[in-house]
Amino acid sequence: MFQFRLQPVLDYRKALEDKLMLEFADVKRRLDGERETLERMRCEVADLVSQLKARGERRLSAPDVSFYLSYINYLRGEEKRQAQIVSRVGEELEEKRTELVEAAGKRKILEVIKEKQLKDYRITLTRREQKEMDEASILRSVGGMKREEADTCL
Repeated sequence: MFQFRLQPVLDYRKALEDKLMLEFADVKRRLDGERETLERMRCEVADLVSQLKARGERRLSAPDVSFYLSYINYLRGEEKRQAQIVSRVGEELEEKRTELVEAAGKRKILEVIKEKQLKDYRITLTRREQKEMDEASILRSVGGMKREEADTCL
């Protein structure tokens, strides 16, 4: 029976890769959410600017214009902050991707070693079986010769 000596290490590396895969998926979901938030902010700023332009065709009071501009500037500041968050989460995602690729590479190396050892084991087993069959056929043929000699002696 084939026993891979490094099976516990391979199992550990598979578990580590699975863990990293889950972490990567979590960060990816978080990045998608942060991007959606950023996109909503951009849409809100665009809507406010278009509302201001539409209202600008009519006469607006100075406090209304001031309110719109203040709120638009506030949202643009929040948009910049959100863009920074998206950037940081994107960097974190790339770090997780790198860790995941490294973990997968280490696992694959062990799997290649395991496959090579399994192949060598099968070759050795096949050679052993062939040797045993050859010996058995030699013994049968030698046993058959002795019977023929015994028959001729009688």
